[in-house]
Formats: sequence, C-alpha cells, structure tokens
Amino acid sequence: MTDGFTLRGGLVCDPQAGTLSPADVVVRDGRIAAVVDRTAPPGGDDRATGGGVVDVSGLIVTPGLVDLHTHVFVGQDLGVDPDVVGPPSGVTTMIDTGSAGGHLFGAFLRSTVNVVGPRVRAFVNISSIGTTSILLSGELTNLDYVDVRVCRDAVEAYPDQIVGVKIRASHNVAAGNGTVALDRARQVADETGLPLMVHLGPQPPSLPQILDRLGPGDTLTHCFTALSGYPLTEQGRAVDVVARAQQRGVVFDVGHGMSGFDPDQARAAVDAGFLPDTISSDLHRYSRDIVVDLPHVMAKFLAMGVSLTEVVRRTTIVPARVVGLDRQGVGTLRPGAPADLAVLRVTGTDGPSLGGHPAGPATVPTVTAVLTVRQGRIVHPRSDAGAAHTAGPGTRTPHPPGHSTPRTEGHPTR
Repeated sequence: MTDGFTLRGGLVCDPQAGTLSPADVVVRDGRIAAVVDRTAPPGGDDRATGGGVVDVSGLIVTPGLVDLHTHVFVGQDLGVDPDVVGPPSGVTTMIDTGSAGGHLFGAFLRSTVNVVGPRVRAFVNISSIGTTSILLSGELTNLDYVDVRVCRDAVEAYPDQIVGVKIRASHNVAAGNGTVALDRARQVADETGLPLMVHLGPQPPSLPQILDRLGPGDTLTHCFTALSGYPLTEQGRAVDVVARAQQRGVVFDVGHGMSGFDPDQARAAVDAGFLPDTISSDLHRYSRDIVVDLPHVMAKFLAMGVSLTEVVRRTTIVPARVVGLDRQGVGTLRPGAPADLAVLRVTGTDGPSLGGHPAGPATVPTVTAVLTVRQGRIVHPRSDAGAAHTAGPGTRTPHPPGHSTPRTEGHPTR
C-alpha cells in the first residue's frame, strides 16, 4: 500500500461532467487514484481503502483552482508571492499575464524557481520590459521595446514556461501606439502558434478593433471593465461584435483587478445570458486589497445567480484548456491526473446543488478555501478548518513531510 489519503464526506464538483454529488476523492502517489461515488451500491472500490482519511463533510471538493490572470514576478512592480497568495485561496495553478517581456523572462523564472505551492506558467509581454513600473509609464509608449524578434526568441527559449503572448492594448498604456503594438503581438502569436491575451481598457484601440484581431483560443481579459466605453451587452443580449467573437471561439476572461470589473456591466451580461468563459483575479500588488483572492471573485458570480458548477468550470478546466494544461490533467478529477485539489466552504446560497442564488435578501454568498492539495501534498490547512482534520476511528489525518509555514509577503526568502 503506497502513501496517500482520502478526502471523505464532501460534495465533489466535477467540472468536466458538470456534476455536484456525494463522493470521496482518493489520492495516491501525488495523483488522483479514484473518485468514489458514495451513492453507489456497497462492495465498492478497494482503492478507497487504506491511507489516511480527511473528513470534509459539509464542504465542496473541486480540482485545484486555476487563476488565468495573475502577476507573480516577485520583486517586480506588480508581483505578489505565489506561495503566499496561492495555497490559502485553493489556487494550485497561477498564470502570470505579461509581468515579464523577453528581456526579463529569465529573471522572472529565477523569481519563481523555488515556488512550492502553485505551479506557475506565463504569458510573455510583447514589450521586452514587461510591466516594469506601471505607475510611471506604460510599457508600450516606446515602440522600440515592442520588438517582435525579442518576444519570439523568448518563446523559443522557454517553451515549457510560456503559454501565450500578452499585450495591454489601451490608451493609458500605449498612448497612440496601441494598434501597432497589437498587430505586432498578433504576429508573434501567429508565428509561434500560441494564444494571444489582450487587456481591455480605455480606447484606442476600441473593443471592435481588438476583437477583429482575435481568433479561436485568444483571450480578451477585463471583459467587464467600464473603462472601454463599449458595453458587451445591450437590451438584454450581447452586442453583435461580441456575439460573433464568442461564436468563433474568443475567450472572455474576467480579470477582476483594480478597475477591470464593473459589477453593473457584469450583472447586465449575466442577466442577458452572457457568461464569461473564465473567471480570474488579476491579483497583483495594487489590487490585492480589492480582489482579496480568486474565491472572492467566484462568490460575486454566485451572488449574480451563476450556479456553483458553472463557476467552478470557469476557474478550473476552462482556464486550464486556454493554456493547454488540461492535457496534463490540470483542472480535472480524472484518475491519473495530478492530485491538485481545493476544498471549499460555500455559504450564503440556496444550496450548492440549486445554483448560486443567495439564500435570503440580505445574504451574501461567500467562498473560502479550507484545504488545498498540490500534487498530493497538503499545502494549506486553515487554522479554522477543524472539520477538515477530524478523522474517524482507526484513521489518521495526513500531515505531509516537509510542510512548513508559508513565507510572509513582507519577508521574501528569494
């Protein structure tokens, strides 16, 4: 019998099947060994025996959360420490979106090489300097930095770490260079076969100009910002340019951040039946107090009536597909996939199986991570997670070797 444990007693949310049902998740050798349906007839699966048991009764078990829009270049202007912010939020995969351009990508990798909580991948910025100092000047104001060759060389040098090309195509970042820079980013994405992610902000370029340059698998982030001056929905339906883009496979991402999320725009879109494809935080140094973490953003969509299963899909399997990590089992519960798991406490809804509607007129849904598992290792037990550490008779609650207290933001160790 190899080391492992079972998360027992919770409701398992499978984003691929779109189900929420009583089941136990069995972890062996850092991978998911089985998901055992507790409603099945007795005589079950022997893979569910042995090892430790973690009681997660009353909680929701999902694949580890995948945050498609973060900034984790530690020591750089926007960067937050992934080991500090990832595990306590149930996030086991963090995608950095353009903190580093081609000339700084090696430094970015050095800043993340010792991360043990979440896996980290990145979109490379079309500007060679990345988001070096966003409070002083946008990285696209000087087109000399928007170098196609430098960006393409970085993609070729770091194929396992770079999952796409990022551009902040808005007037406050590019001044009058936005369309030229966007076309250069499009060129790199086409030449490397990677998806393009475009930040939506004050125009120019306008939303229609941006969407005209995006194809299947490309992403528009900050899709619910009020800064673009161009709503996604009007009169209860998606505007034509938005509907056409979504039909051809453009990904619409939340990217909450400081000013990337307008609740009125978001609610109007949800009421019109237009849901974002992915829900992400845009967590960085300046947005952290506003965003808090990805579960807080998830709770906002529950409050709008989006069901828990749909919210989980948009924070697990769908973002994993956007960057190709689903092929490695990220964002899934399939047997053999990495045992990346989030155990969530969801409160304030009318029942997780019934959708995200608040339970009463004054009730605000909440989502918090109680336990986080990364490749079979518990990387976050909260101090108030008593229920998640209560083992039954003859069982034990696992405490993986090498577990240590996460570093604090103010005292980096690398």
